[in-house]
Amino acid sequence: MMTKQRQSECIVLLGGAVALVFTFALNITQGEASINFSAILNAFFDTQKNLTTDIILGFRLPRAIMGCIAGGALAVSGALTQSILRNPIVSPGLLGIHAGSFLFIVLAVIFAPLLMADHPFLVSISGGLCAVLLVGLIAGGRSAPPLRMLLSGLLVGMSLNGLTEALLILHEEQSRKIIGWNAGSLRQNGWGNLQLVWPWITVSLLLALLMAHQLDVARLDSDAARGLGQKTRLVSSIIFALILILSGITIAVTGPIGFVGLVVPHLVKQAGIRRHAIILPACILWGGSLLLAADTLTYQLGSLTDTPPVGAVTAMIGAPFLLWLVLHQSHGDRGVILNEGQTSRFSLPRITYAPLWLITIFILSLIILLLIAGLAWVGGYSLSVSQLLQALHGAKGSIAERIVWNIRLPRLCNALLVGAGFALAGTLFQAVLRNPLADSGVVGVSGGAAAASLLLLALVPAAPPYAIGLSALCGGLCAGGAVYAMAWHLGLSPGRLSIIGISVAALCGAFTQILLIQSRFTGNPLIWLIGSPYGTSWSTTSLLAATLVVAFPCVWLIAERIGLLCLNDQSAHGLGLDVNTTRLLAGAIGITVASLCVSCTGPIGYVGLIAPHMARLLVGHLTRPNLLLAPLIGAALVGAADCLARVIIAPAELPTGAVIAMIGAPYLLYLTRRSLKA
Repeated sequence: MMTKQRQSECIVLLGGAVALVFTFALNITQGEASINFSAILNAFFDTQKNLTTDIILGFRLPRAIMGCIAGGALAVSGALTQSILRNPIVSPGLLGIHAGSFLFIVLAVIFAPLLMADHPFLVSISGGLCAVLLVGLIAGGRSAPPLRMLLSGLLVGMSLNGLTEALLILHEEQSRKIIGWNAGSLRQNGWGNLQLVWPWITVSLLLALLMAHQLDVARLDSDAARGLGQKTRLVSSIIFALILILSGITIAVTGPIGFVGLVVPHLVKQAGIRRHAIILPACILWGGSLLLAADTLTYQLGSLTDTPPVGAVTAMIGAPFLLWLVLHQSHGDRGVILNEGQTSRFSLPRITYAPLWLITIFILSLIILLLIAGLAWVGGYSLSVSQLLQALHGAKGSIAERIVWNIRLPRLCNALLVGAGFALAGTLFQAVLRNPLADSGVVGVSGGAAAASLLLLALVPAAPPYAIGLSALCGGLCAGGAVYAMAWHLGLSPGRLSIIGISVAALCGAFTQILLIQSRFTGNPLIWLIGSPYGTSWSTTSLLAATLVVAFPCVWLIAERIGLLCLNDQSAHGLGLDVNTTRLLAGAIGITVASLCVSCTGPIGYVGLIAPHMARLLVGHLTRPNLLLAPLIGAALVGAADCLARVIIAPAELPTGAVIAMIGAPYLLYLTRRSLKA
């Protein structure tokens, strides 16, 4: 008699097979014109070629088969990742592997097209390998807590995507094609790609199936696995190689398609399947079904030349699933995912014991030097010191006066204020989320602001700057408010806020991808998406200054309560702190400040991450000194980055956010190395 477990396994496998056949057939019918099933059957047996037969056999059948292969590969790579890391909320996409592969592909397309043409798989796999090594270094290896691993992957993905977008801006003629590919697509022009892909993926899937028993053992802790005779290092190396091959080869052909590797393994395991000998085949079947269903849905939402990218559709499916996973786990074994009682902090000693007033004067001196350099020498028209002084004293009508007061000074003041705002918000978010890898991107503010601004530009291409800023402010506030609202009734725990924020950010990112592909913008939207104070005016500067003048005293008044948030909730409650109210108040101030900053310059990443770390290196973990120094450091960072952005490739200029990313990624690695040594 068949046991209940065996029945569940048979149902999952048979259901997956039926779903795959159905979605495969349905996908072939979809395109610019619908083709019925009888015409599809005739195309396989009709010896006389016609247009319908050519479309089915030359375009739609390769597309459907690629969907089966790619979906199965992505789902299996996700299952392997979760098992080998013993982490239920990771997938190759969330670990930055997709971003690393895409960066290396863009580099190869621009600088080494022959290498990309001859060895596309090697290029893609190499990028994924670099990304996963970075994530492991930042998170602290396989034993890192699930939430820390997820945030490290998000951070690496953000860094690599920022570098990629900077390259696309510098090579604008290639950006439209690569942006479309970056969003994910199953479209195939013939059988060439399939012939390259299927042997690699088939062999990798077979090897994964042969490793099923080793994966069952690997889910135990390392000591138990070694006690059962497993060579854990060898097994881990083989599994990671399979993950990189499956992900890298798929990305090289279809582009990065996220969330399939997160959703499908969880759905299979929710059905009660525990053995990898069944999990992996089920992932192949259901992964192919999910990807084909998502691709079919794209043709219901647009025409052949105007369909939303399949990667955005899978994100629209996967982000709500991650939300459901968090809320579901919150009622049960929430500690598995959320690590509620755990604080996450880089253990870094102070590098100086200079008094606070001396450090403050030093940073202010740097800011003044930046102002002088930026006003006098950065730009196409250099000014002497005497010309600068005359312009500042109001030499009416002169060229120097117009350059200084109408162009350079508002831009520099805007950059300094935005840097201070992002740093202040980052300090608050790191305290609220009790995590040193948090910034405005983690709570969805940057993604919501970017999506709202692009939506306005898609609807009203000639929208004035104040309208763009207002839409970004509304989008950031709505995204941050949604994160808090969803977490409120279950308690504003740091882990829950982080994962809900990541989910909301993923939804906003998917919407942004759809807008980038389907809309025609008058300029290059990537420049704003990376972040730049270009074109800012005194009105935006005044708004930022007023916001910080109001926000900073409010934060200063509750500084002692913010400092207690670094303790676990029980200890903070024991000291008389109303944790939820403090977390809500500090988060609301951070969301408002970050939204206004994004509305003025776009989402400049890394400032809210590294400025608080720099402040802690200088003054330790005292709250008020950090709240004072972090905004000053953030102002200096963005001001310096903006000056460099206008000098590096003059007379053209880079987005300020790209320069910050170039500074932030190495600095983050430096922090990690110091933390590990400490």
